[in-house]
Amino acid sequence: TKSLRDVREMLHTVGVDDAYEYIEAHPHPRLWRLLAEAALERLEFGVADKAFVRCNDYPGIQFVKSLKSLNDRVKQRARVAAYFERFDESENLYRDIDRKDLAIDLRIMLGDWFKVVQLVQSGGGVGDDELLRTAWQNIGDYYASRQKWNKAVQYFASAKDPASLIECYYLLEEYASLEKLVRVIPEGSPLLKDIGRKFQSVGMSEAASLAFLKAGDVKAAIDC
Repeated sequence: TKSLRDVREMLHTVGVDDAYEYIEAHPHPRLWRLLAEAALERLEFGVADKAFVRCNDYPGIQFVKSLKSLNDRVKQRARVAAYFERFDESENLYRDIDRKDLAIDLRIMLGDWFKVVQLVQSGGGVGDDELLRTAWQNIGDYYASRQKWNKAVQYFASAKDPASLIECYYLLEEYASLEKLVRVIPEGSPLLKDIGRKFQSVGMSEAASLAFLKAGDVKAAIDC
């Protein structure tokens, strides 16, 4: 439409204040949104706030409020870049100001666990080991949900997640690996009963019996 073209041209040539006056004379929710987003890009939060109000965008209003509270132009630009789904740009801005923690938070929010691992391994920090385990666990889940069991095993092993390893080894028919797990899982763990039942299901009675005995279930061991 002509109004949309006019506003785009004004934003390109004269700025958000003149565009605001024009839209007031030719109001339309699409024009207000266009102005709000252009004002965000320029970090002109007063105009962005008013424009979001005029198009009844409550999340946009709250977003502007959160940006104002940052009091740091680079962080504000990073948040705006993420708002427009320019995630690599946002990450780079955080890294430029030595805030890798915020870059990691961004990738966690996006569920991009591969990038989380990459960022964590690029330098030491407090709590990195736990964060890496969480990332590996999520990547293992990613591959398991796609039935890529061999890939999943690698990440579940890194995450030290025996329960998930048991399922993967069973589905891969890697019974020798299951037997190794029996040796390292602590006595009395319910996981040992699970392994025992899996061995039973494939006729591996001796291995099942050993798993049940270590689990403390003598009756199940005898019944194998």
